[in-house]
Amino acid sequence: MNNSRLPVILLLLAILPSAALAQTYVAGPSLGLAVPDNGYNGTQGSMLCNTIAVATGGGGGDTVATATVTVAMSHTFVGDLTIKLFSPGGTPITLVSRPGVVETADDGNDTAGFGENSNLAIANPLTYDDTAPNPSEQMGKVPSDLATGDIICAFAGSPCSYAPSPGAATAGNLGSLNGQSKVGNWSLCLGDSAAADTGTLDGWTLTLGTTPVELQTFSVD
Repeated sequence: MNNSRLPVILLLLAILPSAALAQTYVAGPSLGLAVPDNGYNGTQGSMLCNTIAVATGGGGGDTVATATVTVAMSHTFVGDLTIKLFSPGGTPITLVSRPGVVETADDGNDTAGFGENSNLAIANPLTYDDTAPNPSEQMGKVPSDLATGDIICAFAGSPCSYAPSPGAATAGNLGSLNGQSKVGNWSLCLGDSAAADTGTLDGWTLTLGTTPVELQTFSVD
């Protein structure tokens, strides 16, 4: 009888704890989508939404490990704006919630005040990143208070990156998306909460770091 043991080769998928692999998805430029003026009432349906479809694969795994969003848009009064990212699973992340307004509810109510009066320009896109040193609530206020009509990310050294601020909306930042699947429709939604000043979405990018998956071989005697 042959007592030799034949090696058994097992192929296992192993999730590696190494650095996330970044993939960037783009909508635009030149979308030319107008944000409904004074239409935001706290619901996604009252916002302008634009969707990026993310497929499986593409050089990394499908599990989100990091997320950042860059938005190129114009607006003549940033204190009117609420900007949210919705994941394929339906998780809302509030990136901006009416900077300068002390909100009691996430409902776009004008009686809450009008907030920061500086502007956004398409040529000066803003990035929302949990690691940014300043919260989006402070845009137009750091390092100094911008004047009416000044453009954030273009005047007086104002930053071009901000950490999300939920205001009166559901708490959470982009890290709240970690562990979710990247696959499906990601929606950027913009709402306006006061009349007269308006804005347009030109384009946006979604950068997702995903946990890499590696095929490993193990030999078992």
